[in-house]
Amino acid sequence: MSGEYYSPEGEYLRRVLDRRHARREVAAAGWWSRRRALGRLRELEESDGLEAVAQRWARELLRTEIANAWARTSRHSNEWHPRLLERLPGLAEEAAAEAVLQAGDDELLHPLLTAAAAEQIARENVDRVRRVVDDPTIYLLRTTTPDGDPMVVLQHAASGLRGRFAVDPVDGLGDVFSKPYDIPSINPDNPHDDGNRWELYAGLGIGRRLYLAAAELHPHIRWRAGIQSPYAVPLRTRLHNADPYHWAGHCAWCSERRIIWREAGPAEFSEHPITPAPAAITPRLIEVTTSSR
Repeated sequence: MSGEYYSPEGEYLRRVLDRRHARREVAAAGWWSRRRALGRLRELEESDGLEAVAQRWARELLRTEIANAWARTSRHSNEWHPRLLERLPGLAEEAAAEAVLQAGDDELLHPLLTAAAAEQIARENVDRVRRVVDDPTIYLLRTTTPDGDPMVVLQHAASGLRGRFAVDPVDGLGDVFSKPYDIPSINPDNPHDDGNRWELYAGLGIGRRLYLAAAELHPHIRWRAGIQSPYAVPLRTRLHNADPYHWAGHCAWCSERRIIWREAGPAEFSEHPITPAPAAITPRLIEVTTSSR
């Protein structure tokens, strides 16, 4: 195992090595210095916090391995998506077995690397993410594009996910820009949020809430897809399948019929299969007057 000096692994390995060194000193000490070496060892055992550090490193190992096991089972899903709980305890057993392999012959870690501990860690992380996802607060800023056209910025307060929504004055279609790290925070309580933690909450329905909130503010606008990130493609597909006329998205049904979305009228989607979207948390919109930075 290797890790940065102050990582949980690094902290653990340093204390283990210190203990081993102290034990070697006891074993090598002569009769005249053995008592002093034993005293140093006992003092180290009482004060170095090895057991607590072992707990932290074991938890980190299990957390990583249960996330890896889930990723192998459900590619591209959020790391702590609630669906993960449906695969317990199988994922927990897989994670514990892999963590034990990584621990090698470390007898201090082995009793800590259990399936029960992995399952508890999974539930704790899912609950933590769920509390963020369930927060209904969305901040709204009405502003303008660089060309002076109206634009709104929406930001989910708890996660920091955000997007810019504008209507093209030429063709009347809606445009979405949803890279949180390139959009200044409008959260008055967290004005310096750089948006770089967005992947922690991707794929959990927050983005759909932002898109639908923007659509409510522009009820007669159709929203083109534009260039999409791998994370945005499934969202746009779900929006399109629920409302194919108002939302562009990758669609085999439309492609087979050579429907050009931006030119199509409502009648061309009359037979389009509809997949109703799951219920979304009703947003609590709070309008702010200026960007926070």
